[in-house]
Amino acid sequence: MKLRSLFALTLTAASIAGTAGITALPAFAAEKAAEKPGPAASVTGEVIDSACYIKSGAKGEGHAKCAQGCADSGIPLAILENGTNKVVWVASKQDMETPNDKLKPYAGKKVTVKGTWAERGGAKLLVMDSVTPVAK
Repeated sequence: MKLRSLFALTLTAASIAGTAGITALPAFAAEKAAEKPGPAASVTGEVIDSACYIKSGAKGEGHAKCAQGCADSGIPLAILENGTNKVVWVASKQDMETPNDKLKPYAGKKVTVKGTWAERGGAKLLVMDSVTPVAK
């Protein structure tokens, strides 16, 4: 008898857990679908390696090779916006993907990055759609 009761209790618990999981899945999907991209953005400026720029002000074509090495080491590349000297942080659209691979060829050079703004908790970044070099 005890074994049968335990089995019935286990099946009931599994059924409830399974039902909760099934109903939570559409709620999660609806929450993700409700997230809308931020406003469109276009930022023009120099591709910098964030660590060297913030620590020592390093930038320009003379720092390109170092910036590319820093990018290979996982240091985020960013955009030093023309006219404002603000550092604009960049993210890829895809999760678990770095924008460094697309920005690295332009280290120390001027580019225009198009995308959408994302902001949370006071932090703001540009979710990149495209990067194009600025003609000299």
